[in-house]
Amino acid sequence: MKNKNILTAVTAVILIAAIVCGSLFFKTNKKIKAAETVKLSDITNEKVSLVAHRGLSSQAPENTLPALQLAAENGHTVAEFDIRLTKDGVWVLSHDSKINRMTSSSGQIADYTYFDLAGIKINNGANYKNYPGLKIPSLDDALDACLKYGIKPMIEIKSYTDEGIKKLVASIISHGFEGSCYVISFNRQALDKVRAKKKNIPLVLLVKKLDDDTVQKCIEDPETGVSFKADKKHNTAEKIKKLTDAGIELFCWVTDDAEYIDFYSPLGVKNFVTNRIIP
Repeated sequence: MKNKNILTAVTAVILIAAIVCGSLFFKTNKKIKAAETVKLSDITNEKVSLVAHRGLSSQAPENTLPALQLAAENGHTVAEFDIRLTKDGVWVLSHDSKINRMTSSSGQIADYTYFDLAGIKINNGANYKNYPGLKIPSLDDALDACLKYGIKPMIEIKSYTDEGIKKLVASIISHGFEGSCYVISFNRQALDKVRAKKKNIPLVLLVKKLDDDTVQKCIEDPETGVSFKADKKHNTAEKIKKLTDAGIELFCWVTDDAEYIDFYSPLGVKNFVTNRIIP
């Protein structure tokens, strides 16, 4: 009886472990589905500008060259994408610090060389099967695409080093985007380092909640734009008015329907980051 109870307990532990591991596997590898695009004029009368979030990520895998191309082909003039540094200091496009969610492999981008990443395929994202052999692009690849398709880049710094900032600014300048791109980040220090290298690169601070301290700091630096989360509870009309009164350029992220456009646009917000709304 004692051995039977032990066997039962061991079996239960193995079963639980299998369930947990299985749930983690499926969560990590959950496939991202395409979402139908919608014309701005079909959902609102507000006159606003749109930013394609991670490219047109509702129709092609996020942060890829096809997503940038589709953004331009569907009328976007600005496309946002995220950048991170590889082990050998190359800027590549990725929202996550790990490649698990979007590729056939796993691990931290910071632990891969650019050469190693080049051998890994993207196997997730909207309509990813339409793009066999798709790889993680470098920043220079993305800037080349923006030039080719006539679209302004909005570059979000996810992680950085001082040398990385130097390379970022050099890439922006070499592609002729120093006055016609945006560099954005949740990290104000990262933006300050970009400004120290090149003063005329437009900067935008990313903010989840516009608390009083954040609003005041933004007002003290009116040359830096602010991109805030679509959140009526924390990012209220009163706080938005303080920023617009200070002459700060504002962006709202991420909105995929008319709700936040209709709320924030009359307050003076004219830029909206979106996955699926097209001009």
